[in-house]
Amino acid sequence: MENENLDLESKPAGNKDLWLFLITVDIVFLCIFGFFLYRHFSAGLFQTPAAPEGTSVVETIEEVEEVIASEPEPVTPASVSQPEPVAEPVPVASAPIEEVPLSAVLEQETKPEAVVQPVALAEQKESIVLDPSSKGKYRKVTFRWFGEGKKVQIVSGFTMSKPQSLKKKGDHWETTLSIAPGTYKFLYIIDGENRTDPYAPEKDGRSVVEVK
Repeated sequence: MENENLDLESKPAGNKDLWLFLITVDIVFLCIFGFFLYRHFSAGLFQTPAAPEGTSVVETIEEVEEVIASEPEPVTPASVSQPEPVAEPVPVASAPIEEVPLSAVLEQETKPEAVVQPVALAEQKESIVLDPSSKGKYRKVTFRWFGEGKKVQIVSGFTMSKPQSLKKKGDHWETTLSIAPGTYKFLYIIDGENRTDPYAPEKDGRSVVEVK
Protein backbone atom coordinates (compact mmCIF):
# COMPACT_ATOMS: atom_id res chain seq x y z
CA MET A 1 0.00 0.00 0.00
CA GLU A 2 2.76 2.37 0.80
CA ASN A 3 4.42 1.78 -2.59
CA GLU A 4 1.25 2.60 -4.41
CA ASN A 5 0.83 5.80 -2.49
CA LEU A 6 4.35 6.85 -3.39
CA ASP A 7 3.73 6.25 -7.09
CA LEU A 8 0.59 8.36 -6.94
CA GLU A 9 2.39 11.18 -5.21
CA SER A 10 5.34 11.09 -7.75
CA LYS A 11 3.19 11.31 -10.90
CA PRO A 12 1.73 14.77 -10.25
CA ALA A 13 5.22 16.13 -9.57
CA GLY A 14 6.53 14.78 -12.90
CA ASN A 15 3.67 16.32 -14.86
CA LYS A 16 4.23 19.65 -13.22
CA ASP A 17 7.89 19.73 -14.23
CA LEU A 18 6.98 18.86 -17.83
CA TRP A 19 4.55 21.76 -18.09
CA LEU A 20 7.07 24.18 -16.64
CA PHE A 21 9.65 23.05 -19.21
CA LEU A 22 7.22 23.51 -22.10
CA ILE A 23 6.19 26.94 -20.90
CA THR A 24 9.86 27.98 -20.62
CA VAL A 25 10.61 26.76 -24.15
CA ASP A 26 7.61 28.70 -25.49
CA ILE A 27 8.74 31.89 -23.80
CA VAL A 28 12.27 31.53 -25.19
CA PHE A 29 10.90 30.85 -28.70
CA LEU A 30 8.60 33.88 -28.50
CA CYS A 31 11.49 36.10 -27.43
CA ILE A 32 13.69 34.91 -30.29
CA PHE A 33 10.86 35.33 -32.82
CA GLY A 34 10.02 38.81 -31.51
CA PHE A 35 13.69 39.84 -31.76
CA PHE A 36 13.90 38.85 -35.43
CA LEU A 37 10.61 40.66 -36.17
CA TYR A 38 11.92 43.81 -34.52
CA ARG A 39 15.14 43.73 -36.56
CA HIS A 40 13.21 43.21 -39.78
CA PHE A 41 10.74 46.08 -39.34
CA SER A 42 13.24 48.49 -37.81
CA ALA A 43 15.58 48.00 -40.82
CA GLY A 44 12.71 48.72 -43.28
CA LEU A 45 11.56 51.88 -41.46
CA PHE A 46 14.82 53.62 -40.61
CA GLN A 47 17.14 52.49 -43.42
CA THR A 48 17.61 55.26 -46.05
CA PRO A 49 17.91 54.27 -49.74
CA ALA A 50 21.48 53.97 -50.86
CA ALA A 51 22.70 56.33 -53.54
CA PRO A 52 23.43 54.73 -56.92
CA GLU A 53 26.97 53.73 -57.60
CA GLY A 54 29.15 56.39 -59.18
CA THR A 55 27.11 59.30 -57.69
CA SER A 56 29.05 61.59 -55.42
CA VAL A 57 27.79 64.09 -52.88
CA VAL A 58 29.12 66.96 -54.99
CA GLU A 59 27.02 65.89 -58.00
CA THR A 60 23.91 65.68 -55.82
CA ILE A 61 24.51 69.21 -54.51
CA GLU A 62 24.96 70.53 -58.08
CA GLU A 63 21.66 68.94 -59.17
CA VAL A 64 19.86 70.61 -56.25
CA GLU A 65 21.38 74.00 -57.19
CA GLU A 66 20.22 73.58 -60.83
CA VAL A 67 16.65 72.85 -59.65
CA ILE A 68 16.67 75.94 -57.45
CA ALA A 69 18.05 78.11 -60.30
CA SER A 70 15.38 76.84 -62.74
CA GLU A 71 12.55 78.00 -60.48
CA PRO A 72 10.91 81.24 -61.71
CA GLU A 73 11.92 84.38 -59.92
CA PRO A 74 9.25 86.11 -57.88
CA VAL A 75 7.61 89.03 -59.61
CA THR A 76 8.47 92.31 -57.97
CA PRO A 77 6.99 95.74 -58.68
CA ALA A 78 10.35 96.86 -60.09
CA SER A 79 10.47 93.98 -62.62
CA VAL A 80 7.03 94.75 -64.05
CA SER A 81 7.41 96.96 -67.13
CA GLN A 82 5.43 100.13 -66.87
CA PRO A 83 3.47 101.23 -69.97
CA GLU A 84 4.98 104.12 -71.83
CA PRO A 85 3.09 107.37 -71.39
CA VAL A 86 1.04 108.34 -74.42
CA ALA A 87 1.82 111.78 -75.72
CA GLU A 88 -1.20 114.00 -75.74
CA PRO A 89 -2.10 115.48 -79.13
CA VAL A 90 -0.90 119.01 -79.58
CA PRO A 91 -3.72 121.26 -80.68
CA VAL A 92 -3.07 122.77 -84.10
CA ALA A 93 -3.90 126.38 -84.44
CA SER A 94 -6.33 126.85 -87.26
CA ALA A 95 -5.53 129.51 -89.82
CA PRO A 96 -7.79 132.53 -89.65
CA ILE A 97 -10.49 132.64 -92.27
CA GLU A 98 -10.09 135.60 -94.56
CA GLU A 99 -13.19 137.56 -95.20
CA VAL A 100 -14.02 138.04 -98.88
CA PRO A 101 -15.66 141.34 -99.75
CA LEU A 102 -19.18 141.09 -101.08
CA SER A 103 -18.24 143.19 -104.11
CA ALA A 104 -15.64 140.62 -105.15
CA VAL A 105 -18.23 137.82 -104.92
CA LEU A 106 -20.73 139.76 -107.03
CA GLU A 107 -18.07 140.61 -109.59
CA GLN A 108 -17.10 136.94 -109.88
CA GLU A 109 -20.72 135.87 -110.37
CA THR A 110 -21.38 138.44 -113.11
CA LYS A 111 -18.14 137.75 -114.98
CA PRO A 112 -18.96 136.04 -118.30
CA GLU A 113 -17.55 132.55 -118.79
CA ALA A 114 -15.10 131.88 -121.60
CA VAL A 115 -16.77 130.36 -124.62
CA VAL A 116 -15.21 127.02 -125.58
CA GLN A 117 -14.96 126.67 -129.32
CA PRO A 118 -15.58 123.14 -130.57
CA VAL A 119 -12.53 121.48 -132.09
CA ALA A 120 -13.10 120.48 -135.67
CA LEU A 121 -12.60 116.72 -135.97
CA ALA A 122 -10.76 115.41 -138.99
CA GLU A 123 -13.03 113.65 -141.42
CA GLN A 124 -12.54 109.92 -141.08
CA LYS A 125 -11.61 108.41 -144.43
CA GLU A 126 -11.44 104.79 -145.49
CA SER A 127 -7.75 104.38 -146.19
CA ILE A 128 -7.73 100.54 -146.11
CA VAL A 129 -10.39 98.60 -148.02
CA LEU A 130 -10.65 94.80 -147.88
CA ASP A 131 -12.36 93.12 -150.85
CA PRO A 132 -14.99 90.82 -149.28
CA SER A 133 -15.27 88.74 -152.45
CA SER A 134 -11.63 87.67 -152.32
CA LYS A 135 -11.25 84.16 -150.91
CA GLY A 136 -8.53 81.55 -150.78
CA LYS A 137 -4.94 81.84 -149.63
CA TYR A 138 -4.68 85.60 -150.23
CA ARG A 139 -6.97 88.60 -149.73
CA LYS A 140 -7.15 91.70 -151.95
CA VAL A 141 -6.49 94.83 -149.89
CA THR A 142 -6.54 98.41 -151.27
CA PHE A 143 -4.35 101.03 -149.54
CA ARG A 144 -5.15 104.73 -150.00
CA TRP A 145 -3.09 107.77 -149.14
CA PHE A 146 -5.02 111.03 -148.72
CA GLY A 147 -2.58 113.88 -148.95
CA GLU A 148 -0.10 115.74 -151.07
CA GLY A 149 2.95 114.22 -152.62
CA LYS A 150 4.71 113.69 -155.88
CA LYS A 151 5.78 110.10 -155.24
CA VAL A 152 3.94 107.82 -152.81
CA GLN A 153 5.05 104.29 -151.87
CA ILE A 154 4.14 101.67 -149.25
CA VAL A 155 6.56 99.28 -147.52
CA SER A 156 5.84 96.37 -145.19
CA GLY A 157 6.35 92.70 -144.64
CA PHE A 158 3.75 91.88 -147.25
CA THR A 159 5.85 93.82 -149.82
CA MET A 160 8.95 91.81 -148.85
CA SER A 161 10.43 95.08 -147.45
CA LYS A 162 10.46 96.53 -150.96
CA PRO A 163 8.55 99.79 -151.52
CA GLN A 164 5.50 99.44 -153.77
CA SER A 165 4.29 102.54 -155.65
CA LEU A 166 0.77 103.97 -155.38
CA LYS A 167 -1.05 105.58 -158.33
CA LYS A 168 -2.76 108.95 -158.28
CA LYS A 169 -6.55 108.70 -158.48
CA GLY A 170 -8.45 111.94 -157.99
CA ASP A 171 -7.75 113.34 -154.53
CA HIS A 172 -5.79 110.32 -153.27
CA TRP A 173 -3.18 107.71 -154.09
CA GLU A 174 -3.96 103.98 -154.01
CA THR A 175 -2.76 100.45 -154.80
CA THR A 176 -4.31 96.99 -154.45
CA LEU A 177 -2.19 94.10 -153.13
CA SER A 178 -2.82 90.37 -152.49
CA ILE A 179 -1.97 89.65 -148.82
CA ALA A 180 -2.21 86.47 -146.75
CA PRO A 181 -4.38 86.74 -143.58
CA GLY A 182 -2.52 88.19 -140.60
CA THR A 183 -1.54 91.40 -138.81
CA TYR A 184 1.07 93.64 -140.43
CA LYS A 185 2.87 96.91 -139.79
CA PHE A 186 3.45 99.30 -142.67
CA LEU A 187 4.65 102.79 -143.57
CA TYR A 188 4.11 105.22 -146.43
CA ILE A 189 7.10 106.83 -148.13
CA ILE A 190 6.08 110.30 -149.28
CA ASP A 191 8.77 111.89 -151.46
CA GLY A 192 11.43 109.91 -149.57
CA GLU A 193 9.99 110.61 -146.08
CA ASN A 194 8.42 107.89 -143.89
CA ARG A 195 4.86 108.67 -142.82
CA THR A 196 2.15 106.74 -140.97
CA ASP A 197 -1.47 106.39 -142.07
CA PRO A 198 -3.46 109.00 -140.06
CA TYR A 199 -6.65 106.93 -140.42
CA ALA A 200 -5.20 103.57 -139.27
CA PRO A 201 -4.14 102.36 -135.79
CA GLU A 202 -0.47 102.67 -134.86
CA LYS A 203 1.99 100.56 -132.88
CA ASP A 204 5.69 101.19 -132.29
CA GLY A 205 5.64 104.18 -134.66
CA ARG A 206 4.08 102.25 -137.57
CA SER A 207 0.57 101.83 -138.95
CA VAL A 208 -1.14 98.47 -138.36
CA VAL A 209 -3.47 96.54 -140.67
CA GLU A 210 -5.28 93.30 -139.80
CA VAL A 211 -6.18 91.09 -142.75
CA LYS A 212 -8.80 88.43 -142.02
